[in-house]
Amino acid sequence: MARLMIRRGRMPNHARGRRAANGLREWRGLVLGLLAATLLWGVTPDAVAQQMRDLMEEALDQNVRQIELKQLPLHDALQQLGEQTGLRFELADGVLDRMPYGERTRVSIVIQDMPLRVGLRRVLGGLGLVMNVADERVQVGAAPVLERLDRRLTIAETAVLGLLASEPWSALPRDGVVLVFQLDPHGEPRAALDAALAQIPAENALEQFDLATAALGWVWLPREKGVVFLARRDDVRRRLERPVDLTYSRVPLDQVLVDLGRRVGVTMLFEPGALRQVQASARPVDLIQRETSVRQTLERICGNTGLRYEIVDDGVRISGPAEAVQRPVNSAARLVRISIPLGPGGAMIDYIIREDELPPEVRREYADRLQGVLEELTRQLSAGDG
Repeated sequence: MARLMIRRGRMPNHARGRRAANGLREWRGLVLGLLAATLLWGVTPDAVAQQMRDLMEEALDQNVRQIELKQLPLHDALQQLGEQTGLRFELADGVLDRMPYGERTRVSIVIQDMPLRVGLRRVLGGLGLVMNVADERVQVGAAPVLERLDRRLTIAETAVLGLLASEPWSALPRDGVVLVFQLDPHGEPRAALDAALAQIPAENALEQFDLATAALGWVWLPREKGVVFLARRDDVRRRLERPVDLTYSRVPLDQVLVDLGRRVGVTMLFEPGALRQVQASARPVDLIQRETSVRQTLERICGNTGLRYEIVDDGVRISGPAEAVQRPVNSAARLVRISIPLGPGGAMIDYIIREDELPPEVRREYADRLQGVLEELTRQLSAGDG
């Protein structure tokens, strides 16, 4: 059993919990032994780091008899988990800003009779968080669903995430989560989702939703008592509308575009040669904007440089100016002089262009006349020789 409850306000700051399996604390002694091996026997730091990660992975797979934490701020709850398990947890920057009440968000955690990894995934999943082993610590950061949301969770949304994190989709009550499809209704999206979920065995519905929507070209977001499904392209459009504060001073144009995408989690895809066509390397950007959407900034940059952008499933495609697209040069093409009279006085203006740039009907007439001229020249030369 794994359970998460969220509270706010000033509550007693205490924790009660039994020690987890003894193996969860043994890894500290093994770590000290590895460090000694580094100093005394010359074991490489990379080898020690890999062994430490292996030990932590093993510790996470140990079975937990009972861990119970009562009404603690999230940061303190992770610290208490570390004291009980011997693991070191690190909360990523900005995570607390995404919680329902920020730093004042308090959680109660219960993990009983299951591997620590499974329990933590269910608990953290209810907050839109994931964990990853890195070096000698367990990093806790925003899961993809929380990054897509890009705002604070509501209490109702944590309840939805907690339910999805508790069991596979097939084991959840049918009326437990309301599904909303903001997609083409003619494609029968509910049937497509059910078919995709049935093919994906996973630990819980959170993982199933991530995998199923990736296969279908969708994304999903929590919404109060349910889940909303969007096309990936619509999600890109939504992200581009986020307001951001920008300050660029002599920053190369390509770096500005990549940074704009990074700020809202959108990949910028550059067509080959697009930046070269506008001489991006010689056009540093000076820009200060406040509370302006990324889309508005992108349109401003494209308007000033001639670049073009297109929203696609994978992000935003950046291409060169339309007028910069040229036909391949035919080195064998002949040059043609076009003479245009300027008035009754006999003045003329000449234009030199390539033959392949003439309209088809003019090119045919030109070819006929050229053939006649060549035949006349041949006749005259033949007459002269005679």
